[in-house]
Amino acid sequence: MTRQQTTRVTTRQYKKRIKIAAIIGITLLLAAAVVFIYLYEFPDSNDPYAPPPFEKNAALGVPEPDEHMQYNPIDADGKFVLGAVGTLFFQKDFSLELYFTNYEENDVYLLAEVYDYENERLLYRSGIIRPGEYVQTLEPLHPIEQIGNVETKVQVLVYAFSTEDYVSMGQVTLDNIIQPNYS
Repeated sequence: MTRQQTTRVTTRQYKKRIKIAAIIGITLLLAAAVVFIYLYEFPDSNDPYAPPPFEKNAALGVPEPDEHMQYNPIDADGKFVLGAVGTLFFQKDFSLELYFTNYEENDVYLLAEVYDYENERLLYRSGIIRPGEYVQTLEPLHPIEQIGNVETKVQVLVYAFSTEDYVSMGQVTLDNIIQPNYS
């Protein structure tokens, strides 16, 4: 075999190795991209849960709203007791006086959401309230003037969470009507 033939064989083997290395490199790069996208789009289910914030306007104790607002405790099948008014009125600034209460005897955190029943639109949300706290007024999450100062059917959803790890301890749904503000 002459020197020229040896060089051709070596050059062919070299080109073949380059192609194989390139194919392996591209395959590894694609595999890494797939793993990255999977981890970015589907984070580990063991990631810590970020609970909702505590209510910044919470007060201690049990509220004493006017009698015409029909404040009552509501038992959630023996799991917890919450308090809220039965008569709801839009305030002039479209805030809502709910007097949402988590009684001291409870061992759960509570959170309330108020939905426009017909449009299924979230109107109000409290922060988490601890046992022994209440929040008198909920502020609208977005401008509510478009609804108008008219009678509005709503659902009040109350969520209960474990005080240790925020595991769901139940939910209560209350149907109600927010009355117009006549003042």
